[in-house]
Amino acid sequence: MFKRLLLVIFAGSAVYLVLLAYPQPLFAYELTAAGISVHSTQPIPEAMKATLERARARLDRSPVSGATRGAHVFICHSPWLFGVFARQNYRAGGVTDGFVGQHVFLRESDMENDRLIGPSGRPVAADRPLSYFIAHELMHVANVRAVGRWRYARMPQWADDGYADYIARDIDLGDALAKMKEDARELDPRRSGLYLRYHLMVAYLLDKKEIAVGELLSHAPAREDVEAQLAALPRW
Repeated sequence: MFKRLLLVIFAGSAVYLVLLAYPQPLFAYELTAAGISVHSTQPIPEAMKATLERARARLDRSPVSGATRGAHVFICHSPWLFGVFARQNYRAGGVTDGFVGQHVFLRESDMENDRLIGPSGRPVAADRPLSYFIAHELMHVANVRAVGRWRYARMPQWADDGYADYIARDIDLGDALAKMKEDARELDPRRSGLYLRYHLMVAYLLDKKEIAVGELLSHAPAREDVEAQLAALPRW
């Protein structure tokens, strides 16, 4: 009985790994533009090309984003399908598999209007459109390809998500710094689910300290040190 159970677990794990590497059979529709292939369980409107071009314009700001050309993004228009790939992160807007297929999986989206549908069933705020989520998640693919799987597994979350956000969107860094010092909710990723704090930390290192992107991704400094330096900064 025990051996049979182990066999079932092994077979199930193998099937799941194959699914992570080759999820295309579950997605009937495909569109490629700007070096990004989008797969969906629903028909993909022509407007999606402009969304991908906006995502590519953001990605092109990074010296390591060339690795994302030819990458695959899968839009799951049902919660259960997104949950299959997101697992414990099923309430996230999107997830990236950095170790097997290196694909991006996003939850339900309004592809006609460049909006991601949040777990509440309502569109996510307009300052984080679908193109933002595509660019952010694809930067995780770029990050793992830039440093390799082993080093990526050791990369601190603040550097990984902070750099992805730094590329995928623009924020008022002065306002973010002030709110961090005030301990505002939106600057606490655990309370808000946002990466504004990490974005600010990465912007400080790249823009103020002028460290190289490769150095950030490969040898990120201690989070506490960066936060202390930001706290001592009088203004942005």
